[in-house]
Amino acid sequence: MPEPHEASTSTHTLDGQSGWNGRTDGANGFPSFPKHIFSSLNPNDHSSRSTAPLPPASATVPGGSSIDWTQEYARERLRKSLILATPGIRGVVVRLWVASKPWVVVVLTGMATGVIASCLDILSAWLSDLRLGACRDMWWMSRGLCCAGLDPQETCRAWRTWGEIVGDEKHVVLRALTQYSVYIAFAVAFALVSSAFVNMFAPFAFHTGIPEIKVLLGGYVMDGFLSPITLLIKSLGLPLAVASGLSLGKEGPLVHVACCIGDAMLRPFASLRDNGARHREILSAAAAAGVSVAFGAPLGGVLFSLEEISTFFPGSTLWQSFVCAIVAAVTLQYIDPFNTGKLALFTVHASQVWRGFELVPWLLLGIAGGIWGAWFIRLNEEWERLRRASGMRQWPITEVGVLALFTAVVSYLVIYMRIPSAELVVNLFQDCGGVDPYGLCDASNTSSIVFLLLLTAFAKTLLTAVTFGASIPAGIFLPSLTIGACAGRAVGLVMHQIQKANAESWIFADCPADGGCINPSVYAVIGAASALGGVTRMTISLVVILFELTGAIDIVLQLMMAVMVAKFTGDYISKEGIYETWINLRNYPFLNNKADYRRDTVLARHVMTPSHELACISDEGWTLSRLEALLDEHEYRGFPVVRTERDRLVLGYISRADLQDAIEHARRVVAVSPTTLCYFSAPDRRGRRARGEQIPIPLDPARASTTATFDLDLEASHRRRTPAAAAEERDEPTPGGTAAEPWISLVPWMDEIPVNLSQDTPMEVVVQMFQRLGLRFVLLTRRGMLAGLLTKMDLHRHIQGERDEERGSLFFPRSRQDEAEPRPSETPLMERGGHVEQGYR
Repeated sequence: MPEPHEASTSTHTLDGQSGWNGRTDGANGFPSFPKHIFSSLNPNDHSSRSTAPLPPASATVPGGSSIDWTQEYARERLRKSLILATPGIRGVVVRLWVASKPWVVVVLTGMATGVIASCLDILSAWLSDLRLGACRDMWWMSRGLCCAGLDPQETCRAWRTWGEIVGDEKHVVLRALTQYSVYIAFAVAFALVSSAFVNMFAPFAFHTGIPEIKVLLGGYVMDGFLSPITLLIKSLGLPLAVASGLSLGKEGPLVHVACCIGDAMLRPFASLRDNGARHREILSAAAAAGVSVAFGAPLGGVLFSLEEISTFFPGSTLWQSFVCAIVAAVTLQYIDPFNTGKLALFTVHASQVWRGFELVPWLLLGIAGGIWGAWFIRLNEEWERLRRASGMRQWPITEVGVLALFTAVVSYLVIYMRIPSAELVVNLFQDCGGVDPYGLCDASNTSSIVFLLLLTAFAKTLLTAVTFGASIPAGIFLPSLTIGACAGRAVGLVMHQIQKANAESWIFADCPADGGCINPSVYAVIGAASALGGVTRMTISLVVILFELTGAIDIVLQLMMAVMVAKFTGDYISKEGIYETWINLRNYPFLNNKADYRRDTVLARHVMTPSHELACISDEGWTLSRLEALLDEHEYRGFPVVRTERDRLVLGYISRADLQDAIEHARRVVAVSPTTLCYFSAPDRRGRRARGEQIPIPLDPARASTTATFDLDLEASHRRRTPAAAAEERDEPTPGGTAAEPWISLVPWMDEIPVNLSQDTPMEVVVQMFQRLGLRFVLLTRRGMLAGLLTKMDLHRHIQGERDEERGSLFFPRSRQDEAEPRPSETPLMERGGHVEQGYR
């Protein structure tokens, strides 16, 4: 079906470049896009049977709108049918080439993602170490590479801290002040440069990007979100953000980076670029590659794409995601940025047999993770509302600088906050018995270690809540893992002390005599899984990611239990994870296909835009000038077509792009005048006979290329009919005169079978239709007569309004919350422009 246009108030146009096609022309004062010619599937016999129109050859959907999944897949089926009909050797070659294109794209995407992820890992490690010191002879090397080849117990004399560089052992105060000052200076500088890059060149490079990817894969269109400049700025700003020491991670943003790479790789292939559904299938595969290189977890990446971010995930997409994730992981392993020879980042050795009494603390960690996740989401959401209400959004770079300064000042004072989060997690996941650079296994100082771990978890919670959402690339995965690992390790240490103090108790009767019963590293992994599960509400994909991340397949059962309990607990408190919360905060028209809508008393007519508020086209012989006046008067992206303005019997729907294309094409190929009549139904269907000479309109190559198997001249023709014939068909007296007037049929450009429902359909059913079919609008009727129109944006605002009514605010009352809540046109990174969809109110 032709595509209705979404509300212009959600248009994203940041760099003057369409995120999907990269061209603009600015006609009619609206942000405009490449002209794609829509084709129709009307058979060459209008009189014998009623059939659906051919789907467009390629669709142009402006930013801020949505695609129609049903339409996109119908277009793809048509394209494949025409390719299969190509005879001979040429047909074989064409079919092989067409079949290989998506595989070429996913392989190249996987390879490029692995290379860029390796570069980001190396750069992040070097910049992070630069806050503490430098390699004496090779300043461009990180500490790990500078000290490569040495045993962990050996002193690395090639690496010197900034305090050692400026003073000897006699100047203790000078060395300490220098070390502290340089640490803070580098942290603030890195954060300011990263935020400046984002705000000056690519605003979409901020944040994690996963909420936007979820919305984009759900059918929404965002201009500039996947543009090359966004890829460049996010790739440059991400290592700077990580090195600043802010409580954030690079794992989520790597998914955005991978999707930008996938978008760039498919641009040379029009069949993938111009079809919204195929485009998003490639992006789903790219997202899997992003998680694969972020955690070294190719299987987890595929499941993450399936479970967490993809709305439609056909079987072919699963296979493509698997290949893309594997290629990315192999590329990363080949480059080996950390010089470890391993894909697993945090190796865990957990060979001990777990005992029944450990189920209690493990389940308690799961419950605590769910409660913490729900509380953290609410805290982060309220801080973002406060940020908007207080005007902090007007000074984004200053905000980031202040955050970096505060974080650096506080973090340096606590050893577990000073070191990079990834390094901290590595040590928290390590069993005692090996190298212990941070004293986590000091049995004589257990109480201090537990206190510092809990302090670190609490401080990082607050810092992450205020950092996640600032104008800087930031992920939530690593901070959540760190917080959960700190809390889990603390619980493991406490359990270990309890077991040692009560070794004779019947509870610990199964423990060996040497006391090696409790493994705190296992508790750290379970705590990390619980915290991340409570924040993201991921389940299967999270378990797989963690056992690939740690290599601890022996504790998969414990991970599953903890994640299950965290999920149940978090959902009991609040239904939405962190990504869904940010989708709502930014007012994206996203319909979560996992969410249930239970409102039996609300009907479609309570939400729809009634027909008397719609601009409709009647099949009563409108002239070209009247249609052009309609386009000039209204910015709507489409118009219902009715038989007459009086009875409003639904004949179909025509999009603005199709109507403009039809008028321009008619003017280009035949001599039409402003008084030329236009009709939207076949003559024989309305009981009329076309009289006068029929002059075929040849279609342009773009339309003919997709309708080669049909009689195109008959599908779009320029006919002559008399006023007498028109009067006869309307059962009116025949006007005087016999001169024939030209007329054109716009049936090939109209969708004759738009989805329509009764106006009394329960909203629960309407929501399910939108969720399962990927619709963008439905026409609502009463006994076949147009009653109204309901768009995806209408549905989103209705559900969002009910959600807001059920939920208050922590920081300010409802009236101020309404003021702080951005409208689509006020939401950061959104600009007005484009064409609005009828039904948006």
